[in-house]
Amino acid sequence: MNAQKLEIGAPYGDAEGKLPSSFAGANSTIIGFVTKVAASYIRYRTFRRAEKELHALDDRMLNDIGLDRSEITSSLINAANERRNGWRV
Repeated sequence: MNAQKLEIGAPYGDAEGKLPSSFAGANSTIIGFVTKVAASYIRYRTFRRAEKELHALDDRMLNDIGLDRSEITSSLINAANERRNGWRV
């Protein structure tokens, strides 16, 4: 039996994979829904953890990595979108 593959990129990727062939009909729909919800929750928590860690840095350290405090959230969002778009090509 093929096990379900769940890929979550660092820090918050896309959930992809195939369901086991033994599941059919409504079961696969429910499992697919639960898988998407779980993957979304994991991406959300990972995003918030990365955001919290960046906010914990002082301004000098943020400047060293090329970020301003006001750019933290938008840079994380842009990084996530680039990863997702790159994987779907």
